[in-house]
Amino acid sequence: MDGLIAINKPAGMTSHDVVARVRRITGQRSAGHTGTLDPDATGLLMVCMGRATRLTRFMEELAKEYEAEIVFGVSTHTGDGSGRVTARSEGFAIPFSDFCGALGRFMGDIEQTPPMVSAVHHEGERLYELARRNITVERQPRTVTVFLIEPLSPEGWPGCLEYGARGRVRVRCSRGTYIRTLCEDICHSLGIAGHMGALARAATSGFTLDQAVTIDELEHLASLGSLAEVVRPPLEGVRHLPSLGLTEREADAVGHGTAFECDERRIMNVPEDLAYVALIRPDGTLAAVADAIRSELGLLIQPRVVL
Repeated sequence: MDGLIAINKPAGMTSHDVVARVRRITGQRSAGHTGTLDPDATGLLMVCMGRATRLTRFMEELAKEYEAEIVFGVSTHTGDGSGRVTARSEGFAIPFSDFCGALGRFMGDIEQTPPMVSAVHHEGERLYELARRNITVERQPRTVTVFLIEPLSPEGWPGCLEYGARGRVRVRCSRGTYIRTLCEDICHSLGIAGHMGALARAATSGFTLDQAVTIDELEHLASLGSLAEVVRPPLEGVRHLPSLGLTEREADAVGHGTAFECDERRIMNVPEDLAYVALIRPDGTLAAVADAIRSELGLLIQPRVVL
């Protein structure tokens, strides 16, 4: 079975656990996801199966969208609700308009320091493994991009934010953005403690949460022999790439990993920084993702990932 399944991950499961359940339910040994969600987080987890696992590198680079709850006035050592309290700010009253102004300062390219509970490697170990042993190490800031950040349901927010207040924001951002760190940094910019109370991923890899099924729903569909209803073809995972329709002869060559030259005008939606092209067989299925290399002689199509 080659394809993609959009899963609505529940709280309390790791992303690895979800993939393992999908493997058992579908009987597909080869499976992986396009971006980890923390165990306490909920929402969209894209699972690739079979030969579609070869597409994760092209899918995980796309923007992601989250809904996050911010808790004002309390910081924790993990940056979320699971950690021990490390600081409190009391006696403040921050106008909602000031909070909205602070959000605007976190739009665009920003610097973030990965939290100690992240999966970033340090000298052969992941940071969260060190954190479990109460070891803290220096981390280098990274540049990430926030495309959108706004309050959710602003009419439901209080006029002033006080100790213990909670509110939700929508964030659309690049890969590698730490939402818990973003919530902390927003609060710190207002001069108060704060942490992320809850997190749900609403979109990733070009898919949205309303396209997802729960693990229980997937199991039920499997019992009915109806898994095909929710398994999406590999092509849907790279629909953001420029595409090239192949002739039968070209499709056969691509199946053997053979490069060929073509007229750039045959490619749909060509960007100036053309790098990859989705190669489509005459029957409409995905044959490969290829490097598109411009030269004086034209465009060389070199298959990189063949399905």
